[in-house]
Amino acid sequence: MRTRAGALVVVLCTSVVVVAAAAAHAASSSSSSSSTAPYQKVVTAAIGELQRYWADVYPDLYGDRYQPIPRARVIAARPGVEIPSCQGRRTRYADVRGNAFYCLRSNFIAYDDVALMPGLAETFGNFSAALVLAHEWGHAIQDRAGNGGEQTVYMEQQADCFAGAFLSHVADDGNALELEPGDLEASLGAMLLLRDAPGKSAADPSAHGSAFDRISAFQDGFESGAEQCATYFETPPVLVELPFSSEEDALSRGETAAEEVIPLTVDLLNDFYSQVEPSYTPLSTEDFISFDSSKRRTVPECGGTTLTHAQVENRVFYCLDDGYIGFDEPFLQSVYDEIGDFGVASLISTAWGTYVQTIQEIPGVADNGLEVVFQTDCYSGGWTAALFNGALAGGQLSPGDLDEFVQAFLVYSRARGVESNVPITFLRVAFFRAGFLGGYNTCNYDDIAEATANLE
Repeated sequence: MRTRAGALVVVLCTSVVVVAAAAAHAASSSSSSSSTAPYQKVVTAAIGELQRYWADVYPDLYGDRYQPIPRARVIAARPGVEIPSCQGRRTRYADVRGNAFYCLRSNFIAYDDVALMPGLAETFGNFSAALVLAHEWGHAIQDRAGNGGEQTVYMEQQADCFAGAFLSHVADDGNALELEPGDLEASLGAMLLLRDAPGKSAADPSAHGSAFDRISAFQDGFESGAEQCATYFETPPVLVELPFSSEEDALSRGETAAEEVIPLTVDLLNDFYSQVEPSYTPLSTEDFISFDSSKRRTVPECGGTTLTHAQVENRVFYCLDDGYIGFDEPFLQSVYDEIGDFGVASLISTAWGTYVQTIQEIPGVADNGLEVVFQTDCYSGGWTAALFNGALAGGQLSPGDLDEFVQAFLVYSRARGVESNVPITFLRVAFFRAGFLGGYNTCNYDDIAEATANLE
């Protein structure tokens, strides 16, 4: 998030550090064979399920019979393993290290079985292997459909979309492969790792997309199916991958100073809601209360009752009774330090959305049900879109800001110990995305309540 006066670029991605360490550990401790690694069971199940899925879907999509990838041409690459030639060129393990790819026209998938897959499995769980394969299978579908020459970023977007469509199939009708609680959230974390570095332009010939772009395409496929993904070359998806605006911007890679993040966020949120909500009354920094959840004496009251540790630890919230936004300062500081300024702004914006709901007299706001939470996420998406489009006078998005939103909500869910069969973070990102792409006016409470009626 940057002001108009200068660059405030956020680039820190803790997930990359974690995965790199996990991959290094996996590589150093790897045995000569990984056939007994737990994720190999997922690989085997995913291959069979992908073959079945595309045999069923491909004919309706492209009017032809699906041609499978032979099992022997899905290669777990490691030193000493023979890898097929790719378009006539010899392929060595060094060409696969740290990566996975489908070779167009040579019809094989190779994945690094020394560092990449073990690292992903260690950090994000065994199901991440299925996500990798589903994406690469998307490229195989492009090859069969004759779409191998499209712009790289849209090739990658469509492959992510196809992966989402496949995972939706697994969730609804999986056979040997099943989605477990947490797998969808883990897929978001994996895409944070596999994103382009902040500042890369979508026009770059090697661009794959920001994490938000990739997650957006994945969720598009998950929600709407492979039929939607097949339209990507005729009707390309919206890309939000932002390049740096100047050399100074790129070199600074700075952030809004910690003490300025809340005042700037307050100004931007007031500007936005003053434009879209007729009954809106602005808040100020005086309406914020910070506390340290580990120090009982600092914890504020809400409605005449001192809040419990469980109610305030790692929380950013709006107190309906007393009209303030409270935040656990050590937690929010850690979000700033480890993720960035827009991670902080995102969490504040959802608490702010609760305040707006009180103005609108949204039913059930006091109960904090899922439909209420998802509407605030949708509102946050609308606010972020206004920043992206330059509609707010005080600031604009920086490269990586939308990725920080995803990181912040993954951290927020983990920090609060959210454990549920409902993929809460995945759905929160989906509703944020709906507000971002569709605008604030699409965040209708009744529609959201209907969509989430069977979740709780």
